[in-house]
Formats: sequence, C-alpha cells, structure tokens
Amino acid sequence: MNKQLILFAIFLLTLLCTQEMQSQTIVTLDYIDCFQANVDSVASSKPILSKKVRSSNKTALSFVLNYDESIPDSISKSLEVATDIWRNSLNTNSDYKIRISLVLGDLPDGVDVKTSVSYVPYNNIYYPTSLYCSYIQSLPDTQKPDAVITINKNVNWYCGYNTNSTTEYNLTYAFLRSIAVVLGFGSSIHQTTIRGNEIVRFNNTYPSLFDSFLESTNGAILADYKNTGTRQNPDILKFATGQFGDVYISGFENDSVYRMYTPSMYESGRSLIYLNNSNTLMHYNLNKLDAILQIDTLTANVLNKLGWNVNATQVENFTIIGVDIPETGITSAYSTHSFNLEGNGKQYINNRKWTFLLPSSDGSDTVVKETYGDLNFSIDPLNFPNDYHVNINGDIYGKIIFTGEINGKHVRIVYNITLELIPEISAVNFARNPNSGYDSYDVICKVDYKGADYLYVSLEEEYSSLLRSQFVREPYYAHFSCKNVSSNYYAWIDITVENQYGSDLYTIELPPLQNNTNRELQYKKGIKKAIDGFSSIKIYDIHGFYIKTVKNIGETVGLPSGKYILNYYTGDTLIKTSKLLK
Repeated sequence: MNKQLILFAIFLLTLLCTQEMQSQTIVTLDYIDCFQANVDSVASSKPILSKKVRSSNKTALSFVLNYDESIPDSISKSLEVATDIWRNSLNTNSDYKIRISLVLGDLPDGVDVKTSVSYVPYNNIYYPTSLYCSYIQSLPDTQKPDAVITINKNVNWYCGYNTNSTTEYNLTYAFLRSIAVVLGFGSSIHQTTIRGNEIVRFNNTYPSLFDSFLESTNGAILADYKNTGTRQNPDILKFATGQFGDVYISGFENDSVYRMYTPSMYESGRSLIYLNNSNTLMHYNLNKLDAILQIDTLTANVLNKLGWNVNATQVENFTIIGVDIPETGITSAYSTHSFNLEGNGKQYINNRKWTFLLPSSDGSDTVVKETYGDLNFSIDPLNFPNDYHVNINGDIYGKIIFTGEINGKHVRIVYNITLELIPEISAVNFARNPNSGYDSYDVICKVDYKGADYLYVSLEEEYSSLLRSQFVREPYYAHFSCKNVSSNYYAWIDITVENQYGSDLYTIELPPLQNNTNRELQYKKGIKKAIDGFSSIKIYDIHGFYIKTVKNIGETVGLPSGKYILNYYTGDTLIKTSKLLK
C-alpha cells in the first residue's frame, strides 16, 4: 500500500512538473510587414495626438526598450515615440514592463520589418508573453524580451512625425503596427515549406489567443482545427482563404468592421493577420505614402477583447483622486501634490499603504515615498529630476499606489502621474548648403528636443537690421531651414523651446564662408537678441569647466569649434543658461 502511495505521489509530482514546464515553454512567432507602392492611392495622414488628449491617470502600458549598438538615435527615438503613443491606448493598468529589443539587420527583399513575438502556452492556448506576464503570472527568465523588432537596414526610413514622405517609409507607423503584434494582434497561421510542399498551418501545437477569436460566416472556428503532421489540413487552408466565408473577430456586435483579410490566394505575412478595413492602423495594406500615427478604436477594441481590458479599480470601485490635477494626471514636477482615496466604505479598509514610484534610468522602479494608515497622501517637489528616467515628452512617468484589505479582499489602486519638467534641447545638427551663383547659403537644421510642442527659431545676421523668425511645430525631432544667409558675414541662429515652467536656448554661430576673420565683428543697434537684460556671460565647455567671462555673444568668435554652455548673468544673478554650437 505504501509503495502504491509513493508511486502515485511520484506520478502526481511528474504531472505537475510537466504542466509547469509546459506553461513556461516559450516559443517565438515571426510576423513580417512590408510597405506597398500603391501608385494610384492617395496619401493618408493621422498626426500624433497631443499628450493631453492621449493621457489618462487610470490607464498605462509600460515598456523597456533595448537597442542594438548600430541603431541611430533617430531610429531609436521613433520606437520611443511609438511606445508612448501606445501607453494610454488600452483599458489596462499593468505594472509589467513589456520588453522590446530593436535590431537593425539584413532582411530578405520584400520584408521591411520582422516582429518576433514570444508566446507561452496556457490552457492549450498560446498567449503573448506581454499579456501572460501582465495578468496571469510571471516567467522565470525576466531578461528574455517579449519581442524583437528587426528593421531592414537597406530601407530608406523616414523618422519624422509631422509630414508624409514620398521617397521614404514612415518608421513610427511601422513600429505602431509591430507593437500591436507584440500585444497579441494577428493569427499564428503561417506558410512554411515541408518536404518541398508549401503548407499553411498553425505555427505551434496549439492555436494562439488571437486564433481562438476567429470565426467564419458559416460558423467555422479556426481553433477547432489542428495541424495534420507534414500534410496540409485542407480546412485550415479553406478557412484562411475565405472558402468558409468571411472571417471575423468574434464578440463584437458590428462585426463587419472587424473582418479579417482572407484573399483567395493565401498571402504570407498578411492573410488572417490584418483587418480588411482601411480605417484602421491594422489594415492589410501598409501604404508607403501613409503616416498613421494614432491608435484607432478598432485596433484597441481587438486587443482589449484579447484580455488587455482590465479595470484598474477591481474592488468596490475605489479610486484615487489627485487634488487640483486633471484627469490626464499631468502636473508640475516642481510642486507639492495631494491625493485622496475615494469610494463607499473606504474607512473600513485595513492595512493601508501608499507608495510613490518613479522610474530610474535603467527602467527599474524607485520607491520615492511610502506611508501607512492614511486615506490621503502627498508627494514633494522633485529636487533632482535628472535622477530619474525622462521620457520622450520631457516628462517623468510615476505611479501613486494604494493597497489595503477589505472584507477579506485585496485592494490595489494605481494612479498614473505625469510630472512635467522644464523643456530641453538635447542635440542640434546643421549643414550649410551654398547657393550656386550667389553670395549666400541655406542652413538645414535638425533639432532633438523635449518638453515643448514647438520651436521658436530666429536668425540674426551681422550688418542686417532684420530679425527673421519662424515657429517649427514638429514634435520631438524638428526639421527646418533658414534660407539665403549672407556668405560674407557672421550669422546666429537662436533656437528656443519654452513651456510654462521655463525655456532652453541653443545658439548656432555661423562664421563667414569668405576669409574675413581679421576684421572687427559688427552689430547693428536695436537688434533684439533672444536674451536681453544681462551684464555678462560665463562660458563653460561641454564638461562644465569654466573658460572665461565675456560681455556679449560677439566675444565668442575666437573660441575653437565645439559645444559650449553659456550662463547669462545680471550682476551675480543667473538669469539664463543656453548652449552654443560653433
């Protein structure tokens, strides 16, 4: 009898271990995307919505991004922008940080982007690890990415955010689609070659979560079919090519707008992966003329249906209210803020705890403040904001978390706060293009900045009484030009970003193209510089070492080429800091 019990115990242990191993066996599904040259189509554009329109204190997706060393800053910035657009697009408030690695690599002709998504089996369904780890359970290998996005290094990528390009592919648009795939969008059905035959089949033993929602008009359900070894299962092929009728994502009343792309000839990388609806980000036709930089309701609804729709206030409808903070959760990093817990019966909550989290530069969370026992909470101004990760908008994303217990149930409420900072110009690149046959040139500039919605640019030329200015309303990475600058004299371009908390200034000094370096530098009286009312300028190198003090910007002419920090003073009072690029 004891021997039988021991054998039975061993059997149960083996079964449990097998189930545990199965539940943590990660597989990778590859999805490809390619821009189409639709010569007869009209370019479509949906610009990035403003931060205030996109933001909410009740929802948030978090991402940790890793880059290949060969990735240019303009490309990595595009991925940061794309993840920020996705941040508040779903009805979810997960603490899990979705890990995406970005690679610049060689891809076959006809493949512009490859998104390799990690999936794990759970209850005989493959879940994307991003969703599985967010709401089911964590996985032991926390360093493995949820997805690797590989972009074709031989493609001309457009990394701007304000216009369409007729010669380059909009990278942020492609990244937005890839992130939807990372979150679970698209069937696992794919085409592969087995023993010389093209087979359309499930990628793995089980269908994916997305597969389980696909049904045809004649009642066929994709998840009911199985692979048949090395042979083609004809029902899978018929389903994927629309022979069982149009295929829809089940569970929606108006399912016609959720019709999948199922052409009569199976198309690898598009059939059953994208929607047959031109009004959505996830339309099967990735038009190279388009720049869709918004998450539409259809795309969000599909992902919410997969399981991302998780109410942040799951117990007794408690909620956190930020005092004098709008529903966006956006507020100043330089002020004190108070928060209250609201909801019927809140006084009966035990083991109350408040936590204020901010992200460190490596992506991990830092506990800034904790308190116990209260139904209200406050946070102090940030004295050293650069100690934390500053996002693509020039803000810091934080979390206010309340936990407790009531009636034997755990209460956990999260308030997503966005702490705004003084804007910053991170980098400036420029080139001078001489105008053939004229004593002038054009200046082509690119500016990496954050914390503001636009740039103010002014051009001042020696011996000219005119001050030319322009606003550049291109977010994140602005492009502009200054035309017909005189080649014979000095010129200065002042680039200013400003918000309600302060401003930042970057000055480009442009020496004459002609050899006039021995003459005295002249200024016209009455020219209004970007900074007025100063008595001296202290100059430092880019590492912060003091160089000298001057009375005006013209005295910087003798400095060697490079980047400098300029501190403007009125007496002993610092009134402004700017950067000078020579």
